[in-house]
Amino acid sequence: MNLRDLDYICAVADIGHFGQAAEACNVSQPTLSGQIKKLEAELGVTLFERSHKGIRVTDIGKEIIAVAREARE
Repeated sequence: MNLRDLDYICAVADIGHFGQAAEACNVSQPTLSGQIKKLEAELGVTLFERSHKGIRVTDIGKEIIAVAREARE
């Protein structure tokens, strides 16, 4: 885990869209998605539920994103 990963998860949570979050972070969508999946595997949790309707931050994701926001300050 690194600060860049925390930026990525916060951007996805704020924007609600992987492609637009990637653009805001100046990376490709596959790069952002891959890093988030890697972080989820490292932590052993699912941060975002993905569906055809969009994404939703999971309950544990909300907790981790709150900590990420504090760490970025």
